[in-house]
Amino acid sequence: MVTEGTIWAISGAALAMGVAGLSTVFGLKTAGLAGTGAVAEKKENFRSALILQALPQTQTVYAFITALLILMGAGLLGGSVKSLTTLQGLAMFGAGAIVAITGISAIFQGTVAASGIVSSAKNPDAFAPSLIFGGQCETPAIFGFIVSLILLVVGLGVLG
Repeated sequence: MVTEGTIWAISGAALAMGVAGLSTVFGLKTAGLAGTGAVAEKKENFRSALILQALPQTQTVYAFITALLILMGAGLLGGSVKSLTTLQGLAMFGAGAIVAITGISAIFQGTVAASGIVSSAKNPDAFAPSLIFGGQCETPAIFGFIVSLILLVVGLGVLG
């Protein structure tokens, strides 16, 4: 039976995927534009540009895992929908919201990655520092994902 709690849980999964996915697209676009310019100048820039452009994709990975855990917790992947209480559904929604909000960092990570692509095209020694700078933008998303995992796995026991 679909309860109000189940609807909240599904909304949390959708929010996580929607916001993090859209944020990732914006980040990838920004870095991709810089990457195409760097590769147009010199095809040897492709490797470093591709690596830096890929950085914002992890936010969508975190959202995907979170959404799967929420859907599992709601019984939507096992064939038998659970009757979640409103409180359980709101907790699952909260887990999705945490990942959605921290996933917005992908937009800014793409901007930093774009700068790194331009820098690396001018000076190959700038690649490693650029990777580190881009990785710094990842920190909020990692923390959000960890909190979401703790809430879902430890707090709600979605894995059993």
